[in-house]
Amino acid sequence: MIPETLDGWTLDGVRSLVEQGVFETNRFDFKEMLPHAGEEGGKRRLRRDLAAFANSGGGFLVFGVKDDKGLPAADRIVGLLITHDFPEQFGNYPSACEPSVEWTFKNNPPIAFGSDRVIHVVHIAASPRRPHAVFQDGRWWFCKRTNKGTEPMTYEEVRGAFLDAGRRETDLAWLRSEVSRVRDLAERLNIAVHRGPLDVDQLVARFDVSQLKALVLPVFGTIGSSQSLVESLHDLVSRCEKLDAVLGPMAAFAMAPRDRSYSGSRFDGHAFVKEQTPQTVMRADMVLHELARLLT
Repeated sequence: MIPETLDGWTLDGVRSLVEQGVFETNRFDFKEMLPHAGEEGGKRRLRRDLAAFANSGGGFLVFGVKDDKGLPAADRIVGLLITHDFPEQFGNYPSACEPSVEWTFKNNPPIAFGSDRVIHVVHIAASPRRPHAVFQDGRWWFCKRTNKGTEPMTYEEVRGAFLDAGRRETDLAWLRSEVSRVRDLAERLNIAVHRGPLDVDQLVARFDVSQLKALVLPVFGTIGSSQSLVESLHDLVSRCEKLDAVLGPMAAFAMAPRDRSYSGSRFDGHAFVKEQTPQTVMRADMVLHELARLLT
């Protein structure tokens, strides 16, 4: 079974895949080592592999395993010298893609193989900025990952990827606009409630996060890789809904006040608004920061 996370990759797992005779799939690829300085063909293939994984469902590159069908399984795992500065040298390849491809690698620690060698596993996530391309041989290469390995995307696939990217940008721009709107409202209420009781015009303001909630689903494929962003959005929506639930009765009471001796709820709505609005502003700022970080 192919691991789904970096932590799931172990020496026993690599050995099992090698013994099963698995060489490459749409989810991973074995590499003996990084290409040598003069090995232009190997460099081109690695860049295309990175773009392909990012353009597809993501996957793993496993360095230190020979991808040679003519070798017995026991001879295929060779590892890399532990002194090899892998991250620095590998990082040149994702940055050669346009836009650059995000990557993480197993470094806590890498998989030990013998006393002086390791196996490096690199994870390429499905990219929110796809399609990625590599400029080689005077043209742009758009690649995808399949069970056959790395293959060129068809014209229709490239066209569809750019259309999807356009829709994602539109939805994300709308999402940012909605987050900015609720943030600005929370900030205005926060300033007002600290100056004194809110007036009717302020009390009838509504966060109304229905649009914000509706936008999460179409952009989830883009933002879902950031757990902190998803959690911050969920918290922001929850805070806004609670504020709306409090502001409604406060506005109704302000427009048609009851007898002050009424012995109903003793809930202090102004105190709640005073407590929640600065936290709502802070959470909105976190969402906007995460969106900017994810999409730069």
